[in-house]
Amino acid sequence: MSKAITYVITHENGRWVSRCPTGETEGVGVAGSLSQMERDLAEIHAWAWPEDTPGVEFVFDLPEDVASVVAEYHREKELAEAHTQHAAELAVKAAKALTSRWSEPDTARVMGLSKQRVHQLKVSA
Repeated sequence: MSKAITYVITHENGRWVSRCPTGETEGVGVAGSLSQMERDLAEIHAWAWPEDTPGVEFVFDLPEDVASVVAEYHREKELAEAHTQHAAELAVKAAKALTSRWSEPDTARVMGLSKQRVHQLKVSA
């Protein structure tokens, strides 16, 4: 699959509407659901570019009252994913440090994990 074509998606008169601001595709797509919109656009791409079919990407143009909440959600989700990654790295570091001094069962108790999980962390990376 080659690059993706980005569509601006709005919700108008009870339907989802797609427009391609870059002009790679012409016209307006209309569907009752976003999954249907994505399927329709993927079929159009497969027909128009059978050898190197581009993907479909959506950019949502939502009313400000919901757009701000969605943007905040995405920021917090990204932050949570970064924290989760950091916690996973610290879990490995802690398991290795603790098991270098004490048993896996004792390490599991200190970390609040199962013995099996401590063993997995200890032998990882």
